[in-house]
Amino acid sequence: MEIKMIKRFCFLSILGISSSAATTGHAAGFALIEQSASGFGNAYAGMAARADDASVQFFNPASLSWLPPGRQIIVGGSAILPSAKLRNVNSTHRSTGTPIPGNDGGDAASLELVPNFYFANDLGDNLKFGLGVTVPYGLTSDYDSGWKGRYQALKSEVMTLDINPAFSFKANEKLSIGGGISVQYIRAELTNALDSSALCQANPALPAGTCNALGLGQIGNPAVDSYSKMQGDDISWGFNLGVIFKPWDGTTLGASYRSHIKHKLEGKAKFRPVAPLAATLRNSDISTSLSLPETASFSIAQRLNDRVELLADVTWTNWSRFQELRIHFDNGLGDNVTTTKWNDSYRFSLGGNYRYSDRLTLRAGVAYDQTPVPDAAHRTPRIPDADRTWFAVGASWKLDAANTLDFGYAYLRLKDTSTRHVSEGAVSHVLEGDFTSKVNILSAQWVYSF
Repeated sequence: MEIKMIKRFCFLSILGISSSAATTGHAAGFALIEQSASGFGNAYAGMAARADDASVQFFNPASLSWLPPGRQIIVGGSAILPSAKLRNVNSTHRSTGTPIPGNDGGDAASLELVPNFYFANDLGDNLKFGLGVTVPYGLTSDYDSGWKGRYQALKSEVMTLDINPAFSFKANEKLSIGGGISVQYIRAELTNALDSSALCQANPALPAGTCNALGLGQIGNPAVDSYSKMQGDDISWGFNLGVIFKPWDGTTLGASYRSHIKHKLEGKAKFRPVAPLAATLRNSDISTSLSLPETASFSIAQRLNDRVELLADVTWTNWSRFQELRIHFDNGLGDNVTTTKWNDSYRFSLGGNYRYSDRLTLRAGVAYDQTPVPDAAHRTPRIPDADRTWFAVGASWKLDAANTLDFGYAYLRLKDTSTRHVSEGAVSHVLEGDFTSKVNILSAQWVYSF
């Protein structure tokens, strides 16, 4: 009962602070790196070695030690406007080659909001406490009903809410260490159409001619499609560690690690079958395991003079944990399996800050973010991921001693990619096409120090 109440609270919290997550992801896979508006303008270069404000604790908890004395509250978020379209779409029934009719799916993306909240407070001369509430992973894609790939995907949505208390200890004027616990709630929903005619014909228990007699003779007939909706959620936890070292004046080195978090989602599968398949497509409890990957970052921040600072960063993500998505049905239906075989990925970023005045700092940065998707055969319409390049600019405006506003804009150019994905199971369809995607993002935050 207590776990159910906690899950309900987390779900309501997500609804209260976020309209969901991001189409195609804005770091590799379906990770969301948009966790700090002050770092956003640099394309998050050097984030594990910086101490701009309390939002740096997401990237390295050891950074808390280098914040000014006192308390700090941050409220921020990003408005993400992506576009993801599939061109030259072709879909067929794998066994017979029968074309699947329909439209091209439209733009699977939509405007999304990704919020964050941070708090930092002194606990002594050398000890700092921080708290972050973030949305570190997310996915939303939603295709037009009746599209050619409807048997593989209609709507896909993953939402997370992460609460991360952290501590940082400053050993001396050169070294700090930090760590925290990440308590994470995840909720997922997947919908798709079902090829009723193909399901009927693949049933060996039915005599020849039965499907035609039931009006299910034409494979891919949208008029007799059935539908599936699968939902599940879970709460789990992980940890994060970090260190900052300043070997000499003007140079800061930072390294951080966030552990993987293993979720076991449990929920329901609900079907809307055509009448002849009602006995086969029965609602069921479902479960699946999903390990969100660990990351490791190394950063450097180099101050050239009182006005100019250069930043660099490399981050590794262990996406190879995501080899398949297997959904188990308690009612005896065979497992629903999607083989992914993702690879580890790297993110490289460079940036710089220019202190124009005591009140205004200008920022710029670029980044290259690798996709973990290995090839067209494993690029699904649910996650049409691709390599992406960031171009970002931003600014920090100090209103007074207590208040600072940060703004940033980034354009993400995603590499054009193709898909030739074959669904798995007794009834299989082949989806082919070319994805074109791009993303525009605005980020802002208010920093209050007291």
